[in-house]
Order: sequence, then C-alpha cells, then structure tokens
Amino acid sequence: MSNSFLPSVSKRSKQFTTLNGAGHRGRMRARLLQKGGESLQEYELLEMLLYLTIPRKDTKPLAKHLINSFGSLDGLLSAEDKILTKANISQEFIELIHLLKQTTERLVAPDSYNRPYMKRWKDVIVYLNEYPLKCEINNKKILRLLFLNNQQRLICDEYIVHHGVNSISLIIQKALKLYAMNLITIHYVSGNEFSAEMRKNEAKFALTLQSSTRHFDLNVGDHIIYLDSQYFSLFKNKKLSFEKEN
Repeated sequence: MSNSFLPSVSKRSKQFTTLNGAGHRGRMRARLLQKGGESLQEYELLEMLLYLTIPRKDTKPLAKHLINSFGSLDGLLSAEDKILTKANISQEFIELIHLLKQTTERLVAPDSYNRPYMKRWKDVIVYLNEYPLKCEINNKKILRLLFLNNQQRLICDEYIVHHGVNSISLIIQKALKLYAMNLITIHYVSGNEFSAEMRKNEAKFALTLQSSTRHFDLNVGDHIIYLDSQYFSLFKNKKLSFEKEN
C-alpha cells in the first residue's frame, strides 16, 4: 500500500510541464499567428500589447486588472490621458495607445483627413451648395443625414424618406453602424410653403431626435430646413423664426 499523499495516477489531472510560466510569450505569439486574434480573449490581446512596453515581466495580472478597471479593451483604448495616468499606466504605454488610435482611424477611414469639416454653420452650407442632393424631391419628404466623427468630419452623407419621429429609430441604427458621434439633418421641403403646423412638427421631430440620440452618445448638431433654395437652422433660433444665416 502506497503511503504517498498524492492521489493515484488515474485520479490526477494532467501535470503542467512548466511551473514558472517560461515560454508563455512564445506560445501566445504562436497562437496568434496560427489561429488569429479571434482565438484570444480581450485580456490576452491586452497582455500582448503590454509586452511591447514591459519586456521582462508577467503582464497577465496587469492586463486583467486594466480590463476590470476600464470595463473592456475598448474602454481602455478610448480613455483620456488623465484617466490613464491615474490608473498608473506607464507613459510608454499611453503613447502606444495614442499610436493605436491614430492607426485605427486611418484604417477605418483612410481618406478621413480629406473629408469636409463641419463644425461651423458656414462649413455646412458650403458643403450642401457644393454637393446638392441628387434626387427628385418634388412631392417627397426627404431627410438628408450627415454623419460626422468626433472631430466633426464627414463620415457618410445619405438620405431617407422623412417620416417624422418614426424615422428616429432608423437614423440611430445607421449612426451606430457608422460609429458616428455627431449628426446634422436637413429636411428638404417640397413646394414653397412652410406652414405653422409644419414648423411645429419639425420642432417636435428635432427635439425628440436630440433627446433620443443622447442615450447613444450621438450629438445632433443641427436640424436644417431647405425651402425655396434657402437653408434655415432650427437650432440657431429657439423661437423658430427661421431666419436665414448670412
């Protein structure tokens, strides 16, 4: 009868061949190359990013701690510098995060730096005049959507049939797919009459849209009315007098 304190061989789990983690980085790299990033969990991807700034140390505990602190890898990579500094992250890693952000933006929108910048009213009107809506708007209610990134640069320009507040769900879905942070809407009014009832409906739509999009971190910068070759800003005049901007 054996006096060993270990269980019998048949009841033991498979023994680890290494106890000190040696070769872990090599195995992670091989796994990434052979199976792709999809095979790695978020903390494992972060662990490998940390390799670049921490050459000789187990980075798994730090990676898991950062995921817990920021909620996700995306939460970490999108955090502001002052928050990263408080989390006791090295300056080298903060610089690496900056590089990743810039690289990602270039890959997602390689021509982003050539896209129109629309922070000022004048910029928007210049763009709309230069690129008029290419569709027949007679007897139609057309809503043009300008989706912008966090720098107020254009991501996408498209239009839908305007169904008032019933269009809001579709607009939000489109914004989420494009990762848009800002939105400008332009309602092309057919004919040459804009009644008090129409003004009331436009105000209701704009305010409901603005309220709804806040829950998705989407800012509505303006709702514009196009009538008789003129543009009127709903947000520039709270009294809804629709005076044309000079």
